[in-house]
Amino acid sequence: MSVVACRILKNGFEMSSDSICVYGYTQTKGDTTKHAKLFETNNIVVGGVGLAQDNSLMQLFAETHSIIRSDERGILEFLSEFSDWKKEKVDDAKINNHYLIGFKGRVWEVYEWSIMEVISYSAIGAGMDFALAALYFGATTSKAVEVATELSIYCEKPIVTIRSTN
Repeated sequence: MSVVACRILKNGFEMSSDSICVYGYTQTKGDTTKHAKLFETNNIVVGGVGLAQDNSLMQLFAETHSIIRSDERGILEFLSEFSDWKKEKVDDAKINNHYLIGFKGRVWEVYEWSIMEVISYSAIGAGMDFALAALYFGATTSKAVEVATELSIYCEKPIVTIRSTN
């Protein structure tokens, strides 16, 4: 229940996310939580949708680990290390969330162990269809997420944006 949108730029990339946080059937509205589904740490930008606990664990992991190289193999190794680390921390090695991971001007869409490089734009989460349509028509990632927050009951403002250059 979220949306993260990404666009590849000439000199890097931009990612935006909504800020919805849901507990059971109740959501937070507005600026009521600091939970980060989009963050930048250790020269890595991560946008995640799915379980809040997995986004939090990914953020904690990324603060102390790095991606060794900016290619599919480097992302795969990063995920493998995350899975091992997560198993040690919470006795669950499964990668539950859908992620957009940016590093050194490139972005990969990650779902479980599937890794695809984003060539022009992408979006993930419950509001992804709305965001993808907006991105297709040339919208910025922030505008694409805004569209999703207006049309999907599973997305909510405020919108967070991170821009990364090569």
